[in-house]
Amino acid sequence: MILLAFLFVLLFGVTMACIGFGLSYFKTVQKNQIRAMLRKAEASPAEQRSQLLRQDESANFLNTFLRRYQFMDRLDLLREQAGHDWTSTKLLTLCLAAAAVGFFVGSKLRLFDSTWSAFPIAVLTGTLPFLLVLRKRSKAIAAFEEQLPDALDFLSRSMRAGHGFSVAMEMLANESPDPLGGAFRRVSNDVALGSSLNVAMKRLNNQVPLVDVRFFVSSVLLQQETGGNLGEILSKLAEIIRERFRLRGTIRAAAAHGKVTGMVLVLMPAAVTGFLLLTNPHYLTDMMLVPLGKLMVYGACGGQVVGYFVIKKITDIKV
Repeated sequence: MILLAFLFVLLFGVTMACIGFGLSYFKTVQKNQIRAMLRKAEASPAEQRSQLLRQDESANFLNTFLRRYQFMDRLDLLREQAGHDWTSTKLLTLCLAAAAVGFFVGSKLRLFDSTWSAFPIAVLTGTLPFLLVLRKRSKAIAAFEEQLPDALDFLSRSMRAGHGFSVAMEMLANESPDPLGGAFRRVSNDVALGSSLNVAMKRLNNQVPLVDVRFFVSSVLLQQETGGNLGEILSKLAEIIRERFRLRGTIRAAAAHGKVTGMVLVLMPAAVTGFLLLTNPHYLTDMMLVPLGKLMVYGACGGQVVGYFVIKKITDIKV
């Protein structure tokens, strides 16, 4: 047993060392690419610099294969929405390393006396970095949505004071915290590098998948084509967003009872199972010795998971 523990610690240390060396290698390659692009940009026309500065990953076989099916483009979009500094290649490498560690741990634990239990554990650990990115993305989008009404008021006041829209947007990017400040900073940088406002605003619309952002982008682009009082439009849009926030709070208060009831219904079977395992362990462990008992346990666990998502879907009312 001590030998197995020592082997596990040794292999875990070797795996972590390999991951560290791999990450440092990718970082060194990225720095060299940035230096090469900057040297090339100094001798290139100004209209080519925007495209040069966005090439941040090496063109290897795996990268080319994944980009052919737009997988890397979608992963880049998720990474930008989450505000991560990692490259997509580094994220995939981390997922594969976590899956390898999970497979090794699962093969040693041998849950349910089966070596096949290592595969679901490997899948679970391999998706953990991606799930963390998705969680950070949802938090960043929620924070952007909370900051948007104040940002629209800021743009409206700046334009009423006599500033142009591009100048007001640059001031907003410099004075606002992330994630809103970073999103508008990218728009200002795109415009400064020679991109049109139409393309920059459409890129903002793709990076922030919110209905309010679509309204904002549509208002700006429509005003650029037909004219009108953009400051008044943005002020009205901010008022509508705040009114929707108040309505959402009312709905959440009304749905709180259903969420608490669903949580109790989900946690109660787990609590009863734990209590039975403490008071009478053989009451449930004997079921695992019979094939039908195993199917019943797996079915109960699957039913709990399905019930949780069903209750969550019922109580999650979007406004």
